[in-house]
Amino acid sequence: MINREDVLNLAELCKLSISDEEIDRYVDNLNNMIATADGIKSMDIEGFEPSYNVNNLINPLREDEIGESLQKNEVLKNTTEEQYGYFKILRVVD
Repeated sequence: MINREDVLNLAELCKLSISDEEIDRYVDNLNNMIATADGIKSMDIEGFEPSYNVNNLINPLREDEIGESLQKNEVLKNTTEEQYGYFKILRVVD
C-alpha cells in the first residue's frame, strides 16, 4: 500500500514539488492503480489463447506508383547551399 512518505519520496526523485492536497490525491490514485493491477493478476485465464491483436483490422497497403518528379536543378533552387548536385547540410557528428 502506498502512503504519503512513498509519494513524497517519489516526488523528490522526480524533482517535483507537490502540495499536501496533491499528495493525498496521488496516494488514492496510486493505491487504486495497484488494486486494479492486483485484480487483473487474480483473474482466471486458464484455457484462453494468447491474443496478440485485439481486432481483425489489417493495414491496407497500396501499390507503389511511379509518378512525375521535379527536376534536380528545380529542387536545388530551394536550398541555400548545395554541393556535388545534392543538398549540403551541417555535420552533426564529428
